[in-house]
Amino acid sequence: MILISLIINTVIFFLITNWSYLQKKKADPNYPNRPLTIFILFPLALGIVFTLIVDAFKGVMIYQLILFLVAAVLLYWIFFVMNNRNK
Repeated sequence: MILISLIINTVIFFLITNWSYLQKKKADPNYPNRPLTIFILFPLALGIVFTLIVDAFKGVMIYQLILFLVAAVLLYWIFFVMNNRNK
């Protein structure tokens, strides 16, 4: 899933950063070439960073859900199980 997310994010950033350049290059083949670092490596770096950030947030969300479930089970045990024993 991470690989698919990385590919999609990289393609999106590639299109965002190079769309106008590709249009100008298509209209005028003599338009100067862009450096490789700006043309390919910059969108790739943006895609990697964005994918890592989004996946980190997914991990934090799963961690928070696990903590919520543990707290919910603990509260259920305290208020319902322990309360029924006292009656």
